[in-house]
Amino acid sequence: MHESNRLKFPRRRIAVFSLGCKLNQAEGEGIRHLCGESGREIVPFEAEADVYVINTCTVTSEADREGRRLARQARRRAPEGAKIVFAGCSVQANPRGMLIPEADLLLGNAEKMRLSEHLASAVRREGGASAEVRAAAIDRSDRLDAVPLEHFEGQTRAYLKVQDGCNFSCSFCATTLARGPSRSLTADDCLRHARRLAGGGHREIVLTGVHLGAYGRELKPRDTLSRLLGRLVEDGEMRRVRLSSVEPGEVTRELVRVSAESAYGRKKTGTYTCRHFHIPVQSGDDGILRAMGRNYTAERCARRFAELARAIPGVCLGADFIAGFPGESAEAFERTMAWVRESPIAYLHVFPYSPRENTPAAEMPGRLHGVESRRRVRALRELGRRKWAAFLASQAGAEAEVLFEGRRKDGLLTGLTDNYVRVAAEGPEEWIGEIVPMRLSPGGEGGDLGPAAGREEAISGVAVT
Repeated sequence: MHESNRLKFPRRRIAVFSLGCKLNQAEGEGIRHLCGESGREIVPFEAEADVYVINTCTVTSEADREGRRLARQARRRAPEGAKIVFAGCSVQANPRGMLIPEADLLLGNAEKMRLSEHLASAVRREGGASAEVRAAAIDRSDRLDAVPLEHFEGQTRAYLKVQDGCNFSCSFCATTLARGPSRSLTADDCLRHARRLAGGGHREIVLTGVHLGAYGRELKPRDTLSRLLGRLVEDGEMRRVRLSSVEPGEVTRELVRVSAESAYGRKKTGTYTCRHFHIPVQSGDDGILRAMGRNYTAERCARRFAELARAIPGVCLGADFIAGFPGESAEAFERTMAWVRESPIAYLHVFPYSPRENTPAAEMPGRLHGVESRRRVRALRELGRRKWAAFLASQAGAEAEVLFEGRRKDGLLTGLTDNYVRVAAEGPEEWIGEIVPMRLSPGGEGGDLGPAAGREEAISGVAVT
């Protein structure tokens, strides 16, 4: 191709915005790091930039729409000649859906971590020509792109990518299309990356992956998430380790045992595991779980929740649920509501069913629309707020360590306990980014959380001296 048709990117300003899960956030930070190393200036996404990169998410149709909205927003403020790049899951799963006039270049998940290389060889888009798409097939990928980071910009908690991809084929999910097969970072590399982040000042490391519970299955020799967790705790370089989402079938008795033995309260020194599990249950009805292609029953999932609650005092159990899945009857939905009421669950993330192109569920009959679908979402979310209020009430008077993240407009510091409770407290600037022992006060900041509390509502804490 003639040199004049190539885009030229000397030392220029690049802005990156990551949508979706903690894994995507970790990859977005890796993209920023690599661009910075190549001589680019990294600027906030809200600032004027020469290249705007939207690291997309395709878990729902709303996530796809948000990516396109951000591209249009960036184009409105972009200086003349600036380029808009879509990268990641939406491009990989459905590139046609991201070919909007504002986009100049589309990069799949196998390409996005080499953003600088692709920018250097990108073709100049003329007139009304569509954006160039670079998204190689990922269904046979055996490569895990994980960038060793020393600092996770703008966050006290650092996300560490230890796994990618998924070998399951849930009928509603486009993740396999977007991420390819499961692959893992070796435990030695995980330890090396974690030590680097701890050395950069991060007191908490969050292990992330598309299918985190499948960690290590394809490695030779085979490894497991519980063994990786045990090694990180034994190493002792960081203060605490948190797991991101773990599938119900991967909450093994061994993982429960390792987590319980190394949990806050059991370990007084060194590294401990956070008393927090986020588990995508999706439904409390066995018929719907079968239609979803899930590999567990509601009863088996309930047993695992009960085991965690017994083994780890003060554990915070969160879960994802989908409301309005095709074929979900009123009785099936009520079984889900009953499952949540009876479980030791602390909070819910509730999503209305969103059909994803090229997934089996998109062709299933019996999809709910309109009023009834929204009613079920509201009912589950309201139940979730009540469960959360009850969990916060159970923490009144408890002692916990709070990792402070920043200062609010009212002057109070705010941060998270290991079991995912947001705390507001008076304290000096030096506490930001540090873990401080606190005693939690009853109720909210005003003394009464009411019957239903939001997840971001903070309770008060007082430093333990």
